[in-house]
Amino acid sequence: MSDGFWKTLFRSNNEKSPSKAACSKKLTFDPKTIVSDAIDEAITELGLLEMAAKPNLEVLVKRCMREGFRAVATAHRKDGAQLDKSEKKELGIRANAFMSRQAASELTEKGMESPLKAHFLTLWRADFTIDRARHLLNASQQDFGRITVISGGHKGCTICETTSENTFDPCGVSPFPPKGCVNAGCNRMFISFVDYTAARKSKMKG
Repeated sequence: MSDGFWKTLFRSNNEKSPSKAACSKKLTFDPKTIVSDAIDEAITELGLLEMAAKPNLEVLVKRCMREGFRAVATAHRKDGAQLDKSEKKELGIRANAFMSRQAASELTEKGMESPLKAHFLTLWRADFTIDRARHLLNASQQDFGRITVISGGHKGCTICETTSENTFDPCGVSPFPPKGCVNAGCNRMFISFVDYTAARKSKMKG
């Protein structure tokens, strides 16, 4: 995800309010704090990383859509002084796996059970929340903007699957993973579009 996206997200919120034709109420999130809020949610809900990891995640998440979640997480574990072989063995990871002392210090007790996945899953969850927020914001600023939900590649979550391909008012939907979603990295996607049929009907009535 490029730096241009982050600037556009914040700038568009300041320059243009949600369209009355698109929204029946206010957005369910604050575009000015969504990056911070998404990371907080991912850390809290997954419980794999300490909250002290947040400053690093705020930097790393900006690179995820461009470089890939796994590559960014691996680069973070690779950067800096590494644990020695005995420490890696204690964590249950192979001797040639990357695990910097900084990255290891960010793991919770739960995160130590899957140390090579903890940063990856947390970044994945947060970044998809931010992307859903972007589509919600874009749709809210369009006359007759709407959101279509796509369940993504994960199966097994009845909540995500039952809402897939449904259309919603952008101001009535949360960008955060639904409570009860069984997937750590909830990757259901929102696609913003303009409901031209509703727009034509409104124009005819007017």
